[in-house]
Amino acid sequence: MVLSPIHFAPSAAAAILAIIITIIGRREAHKILGYGLAGFALLGLLGFFYGDWSELNSLNFHSIHAIIGIAALVTSLLPLIGKRLGIRFHCTVGRIAAVLSLVSLAMGMMILTGLVPITSPGHNLIQVQASSVLPEVEAGVFQGVSLTPISQQGNNAIEGTQVIDRDSYRLVVTGLVKRNITLTYSDILALPAYSSVVYMPCVEGWGFYAKWTGFRLSDLLDATGVTRGGDYVVFYCSDGYSTGLPLNYLIDKHTLLAYGLNDVTLPPDRGFPLQLVAESKYGYKWAKWIVRIEVVNGEVKGYWESRGYSNSGDEGSFPYG
Repeated sequence: MVLSPIHFAPSAAAAILAIIITIIGRREAHKILGYGLAGFALLGLLGFFYGDWSELNSLNFHSIHAIIGIAALVTSLLPLIGKRLGIRFHCTVGRIAAVLSLVSLAMGMMILTGLVPITSPGHNLIQVQASSVLPEVEAGVFQGVSLTPISQQGNNAIEGTQVIDRDSYRLVVTGLVKRNITLTYSDILALPAYSSVVYMPCVEGWGFYAKWTGFRLSDLLDATGVTRGGDYVVFYCSDGYSTGLPLNYLIDKHTLLAYGLNDVTLPPDRGFPLQLVAESKYGYKWAKWIVRIEVVNGEVKGYWESRGYSNSGDEGSFPYG
């Protein structure tokens, strides 16, 4: 579902203008407000189609919201067109547009505030044991789920693609652990490997399904041990990015640090050598190019979290603030 500001902010503005137009009696103001409404509505529609609008393929709360929103847009434009053509029913259509806008606005607020949770299908698929030796031939299907080709997967980075040398790479684990450790890439591949299909949702509205292969963070922490008070894990990346998640979540979800994507080694732009597979979390929690892991006491705000994003990052919840 699209939770990006480029969708919901102009859409909400258009809905509010549609309601205002039906309330005020000054007809000279209708034209100005009408054009403003049309502009905001079109921006909101562009933001919707920029995101993952595959939700329209099924009938649920979110698809109904999208359909009502599109209907509100169309009916909001009709009075402007009808008046130019001399059609007299534009006032009635305007009232219908206001009602649709009000309903769409209310539904949108329920989604944004988390009253209607968003759950992507495929989250409960089984994580299976795998080999760290990847076929290096991109898979298209796994566990009955169609995988998004790597070439079609969205990607964001604060400093562009990082290129890390496999031979010189080191993963450092520090903090509230009994033993600080440093692993080479070969050490990582020696850890028990698992594969799972997990959906990566971005707050901008797009997302993709992929098969991820890697090792469980829990196996790594079993090797280091966690001292008393360690309840939060922070991931640091080569580009200066960072994010964190509760230790209990990472253990309970059998969270993977992936080096394989759709059966091929992670490409540089997808986070080689390691990307965090943060199931049921927004994409800004999916750290790439991980070079250091620190176990700490209490929550720590990462790069985007310190800039206003939610520290929980729960998919389906309001991601800002």
